[in-house]
Amino acid sequence: MVGPATLGAMLVWILGCQSAPTLGTVTTPPDEELPLVDTAPPEQIPGAKGSSPCPGLYDQDEVMDFHVQVTDEVWNQIAQDFAGGRKTYREAEFTWGEETVSAQIRLKGNPNFSWFGGKKQFVISFNEDDPDARFHGVRKIALDAAWYEPTMMRDRLAWQLIRDNGDMPHACANAATLTVNGEYYGLFTSIEYFDHEWVERNFGDSWADGTLWKYGQEAKTNEAQSDSTVVNRYFRETDVDELAELGDPEQWVRAWAVEAAVGSDDGYWCCEHNFYIYEHPEDGLVFIPWDLDLTFDILAYDAHPISGTGNGYFNGEQFRAVVESDEYADAYVDAIEEMADMLAPDAAEAYLDAWEPQVATLYADDPTRSTGVEEHEQSLEKLRAWIPQRQAYLRSWVACERGESDGDGDGYGPCEDKNDGDASVHPGAVETCNGIDDDADGAIDELASCDDCERHDFEGLHLLFCERERTWDESQALCEERGGTLAQPNDTAGIYMTYLHTWNLGDEWWLGAHLVGGSWVDADGQAASGYWVSGEPNNTDSQKCAAWDTAYWGWRSEDCAEEKPAICVLL
Repeated sequence: MVGPATLGAMLVWILGCQSAPTLGTVTTPPDEELPLVDTAPPEQIPGAKGSSPCPGLYDQDEVMDFHVQVTDEVWNQIAQDFAGGRKTYREAEFTWGEETVSAQIRLKGNPNFSWFGGKKQFVISFNEDDPDARFHGVRKIALDAAWYEPTMMRDRLAWQLIRDNGDMPHACANAATLTVNGEYYGLFTSIEYFDHEWVERNFGDSWADGTLWKYGQEAKTNEAQSDSTVVNRYFRETDVDELAELGDPEQWVRAWAVEAAVGSDDGYWCCEHNFYIYEHPEDGLVFIPWDLDLTFDILAYDAHPISGTGNGYFNGEQFRAVVESDEYADAYVDAIEEMADMLAPDAAEAYLDAWEPQVATLYADDPTRSTGVEEHEQSLEKLRAWIPQRQAYLRSWVACERGESDGDGDGYGPCEDKNDGDASVHPGAVETCNGIDDDADGAIDELASCDDCERHDFEGLHLLFCERERTWDESQALCEERGGTLAQPNDTAGIYMTYLHTWNLGDEWWLGAHLVGGSWVDADGQAASGYWVSGEPNNTDSQKCAAWDTAYWGWRSEDCAEEKPAICVLL
């Protein structure tokens, strides 16, 4: 069972075999020989200051087929690292197509939140022994497959849309398979590693000598000469004029608007966690989004561009000081408008249409995947539906901020109409079960006839999160209709899943335990072991049912007649 300290760390850190199948769409390297160590500067392209194209390892038209060979001893050491929360590089042999090189491999991700279950994530490095070594222009390959990302598309799509915007610092990403010692290990998103090569590609050789700060704290380039004076000053200042001495706030608001547009609930916009700051030799501090696997439909489509979900976890003092200032408030509104255009639903749909067939079979055949094919497919549908609604909401927010009138002629202005570009969506419309917020109240398909339960899996655990409010008895009956019972999350998987899928929605959620004859039992009358918050349960006559408290991340006793959303576990 996880403890309060672990759950507290979760809040800080989130906001984180069989024979290989025939991989028909998997690519091999180009026929021509390419140097393993390449010191030539990349060809420059117009649009971004110093930006150059993505390396060939990030071709979007194919799935990369990576192979790693390690000794049994090394593989056992990696398993021990996974259990112990260590990221130690281990010797490996790396193969792509006909090329095989010496490399090192370590675990990737946040041990506080990402490391449980069966599937591991990896970084493969080519320059640990020889600092000058590169493989097709890169020092490292990062393979991401978080248990909470069933689409396998969020990072990839977010970075593609950012790249399409033309002049933003960005990462390259595509799909890749990993085979370990001849056996298919799994499907991953391959994401460009943020290091000196990344800086050179995004800013050009002439501006690559600055320090890249992970979380604004940890130097990832220029380590020997790094000086944290400027970044530390940023996090101490709240005066806008003083902050403007450290960089260009207009660049900052554009970077923050990117996060707001794609709904990142694990970045700087929310909640000062996953982001980079590049200390540019000429331009000062440059903000860069990072780690975009908790994006898009993770948050509600109407998450506010400034306050987010309004649950108190969003934004730091510097963000609010800048975007609400007289000097830069309009610039932030302009940036939100630009990034709403960046979402480009038609383009996003086209990318997903092209990429989904690439990964469908590979995902189904993945022997280490945490989630089921059903959740993978449903999550992709939800992602597709979220993007146009997010774009429409952001455009309405911009129109409201600018004091514009009713844009679609439906009788409701942009401040009250979350889609002021579609006359069929407005606060007086009839809600239907169509995946769209027809009546523009922020709730999608809230009719009693609509299915309000969203399924999430983790290996053998299958939970339904049902958002419509019901009494405890009604919730238990619903769960039984769906083939389960009210859930009782009290192990790592249950706690983590419950935390992830309820924290940004707020409220309390019904659980399965209830008080009978002075004892807490489950639906079958067996003793219920609870992960109670401090001071609970009350064991009073009026509080006989357990609920999940999103504010304190644990169980709480409540009045069974109250109406709340519910969490079911499928049996």
